[in-house]
Amino acid sequence: MYRILWICFWWILTDIVYGQSPAILRGDQTYHTYDRAEILRWGDTSMINGINNYDRKRTMLFFKNAWDSEFLSDKDRYSLLHIYSDNYEFLDEGNAFKNKINKIISIFKSKEEEAAYPKKVDQLYFKQKGLLKYFYKSPANFLQIEVPSFKAYINPVVEVDYYKQNNNDNPVFQNTRGVEIRGYVEEKVYFYTKLLDNQRNYLSFTEDRIKKFKTLPGQGFWKAYESSVIEKLKGYDFFYAQAYLGFNPIKSINVELGHGNHFIGNGIRSLLLSDYSHNYFYLKLNTYFWKFQYQNIFAELAPISSSVNPGDVLLPKKYSATHYLAFKPSRNWEIGLFETVVFSRADHFEFQYLNPVILYRAVEHYLDSPDNVMLGLNLKINPIRGISLYGQLALDEFKLSEVKKQAGWWANKFGAQAGIKYMNALGVDNLDVQVEYNVARPYMYSHTDYLPGFPQYSIANYSHYNQPLAHPLGANFREWIFIGRYKPANRLYLQAKGLMTLYGDDGKDENWGSNILLPTQSRQMDEGNRVGQGVKTQVMSIGLDASYEIFHNYYLDLHTVFRKTTTDAAVDQSYIGGGIRINLPYIGYDY
Repeated sequence: MYRILWICFWWILTDIVYGQSPAILRGDQTYHTYDRAEILRWGDTSMINGINNYDRKRTMLFFKNAWDSEFLSDKDRYSLLHIYSDNYEFLDEGNAFKNKINKIISIFKSKEEEAAYPKKVDQLYFKQKGLLKYFYKSPANFLQIEVPSFKAYINPVVEVDYYKQNNNDNPVFQNTRGVEIRGYVEEKVYFYTKLLDNQRNYLSFTEDRIKKFKTLPGQGFWKAYESSVIEKLKGYDFFYAQAYLGFNPIKSINVELGHGNHFIGNGIRSLLLSDYSHNYFYLKLNTYFWKFQYQNIFAELAPISSSVNPGDVLLPKKYSATHYLAFKPSRNWEIGLFETVVFSRADHFEFQYLNPVILYRAVEHYLDSPDNVMLGLNLKINPIRGISLYGQLALDEFKLSEVKKQAGWWANKFGAQAGIKYMNALGVDNLDVQVEYNVARPYMYSHTDYLPGFPQYSIANYSHYNQPLAHPLGANFREWIFIGRYKPANRLYLQAKGLMTLYGDDGKDENWGSNILLPTQSRQMDEGNRVGQGVKTQVMSIGLDASYEIFHNYYLDLHTVFRKTTTDAAVDQSYIGGGIRINLPYIGYDY
């Protein structure tokens, strides 16, 4: 028996050949390139992308085989070369891929274009002599260490921005510096770390939310900052850390432990699980079988922020357990079933929620229904080449008899998303259009309980660190988002974005269902609830973003937005600005 156990244990530890790897940062151009690949049918896109944290190795396995697609333009091939360089560690796995890459010469229509590329393409995009022999030996990596049994890729991270906003006397700025490290140990274990030191302030509409919710979007603890050199340069000083470690006990199962966040869905927003909130501690399991992927996430969350809990006092805790089962029978459609529960226990995790396959609603009823369970559906269909339709349905609480009455019962809490992506719109290469609609009823994601010592807050609502785990607006809203992306040249990226939003805000000492942190027992009324109730607020925003890549993953950015927020009167919140960004996706706050 001991010999059998030892053989099984050794097989589990050694059969990691098909393991996962660190995720590509959300917001990276790779995500949009994969959308184009799937919708324009460059190849067999069997990877499930409703789980929207793309694993580098699995993504590269597809893009390697996409090179020979007849549907790629020259700009698309440039995008692929960029992705190959960003994932240098998986570039040399197999001679077949090297042979395919050498076919690049055949794609050019003129001798002038061909002359711009050497015959050995890998020397241009993937290998070079290096700066001082050690740095930038490949264009995408500042420093790379590749020795037997160990690989590491280290890059600086920088973002420096400056904005001028109407009706805002203070300059809006960002100063971010840090480091990003990813690595592998014997191809069995992978790790990732990103550490950022930040001084910044925010545009006025984001500052309003900071004051209301006492937290910085996507961030944790902060302290006040004031420049001793530049007058009126005030803001926040904070440190950002993301780190995780993963391995595959067997080739079909991946285990990951760390601090980070996740995104489920195919849209700009997610009504199920988004990456808007601050990083949290989690244990994640991914199981792959046939055309299915099954993901479990067990997380430790904070029901309030440190600004609400001043001093060196431990933040209270709550927990969540999440299932997502995705099925992709073909490259043209995908469906996923979502389930999550948020709960609090005085001194421990609720171990019954560790069961990875049971329905959480059954466990909740067994525990006498003290917790907040939410169900969801994620769907994507590519009916014809160039078009993709997607959507979500999120159910917090639902009673069909009350829906039929159309009386606006407060506990009918649900949300929906519908969207369309149109690639190469009107036959124009790399002109891509996306339209998305999101709506969530009042009191969606909220819960009935009170946080001990903080009666103004619920504990089991769907949030972390005073930040929503789904849509940034929380609930009681409807919005339209329009995005047009165009790449006129290989290194130039243009994006136009429109936003039209209606939401109902709260008056003083009121709860109209927008703020998901408030206990639902403080609601204004039981019936007659409608989307947009309360202080009616409308947002209209039209913006243009331009990014030029001066060196691999070094960008010059320009952003200009015309924006008005209207309650009793319209407030002009337009702005213009830009800066430099290195090894970091652009993240804009546009709610």
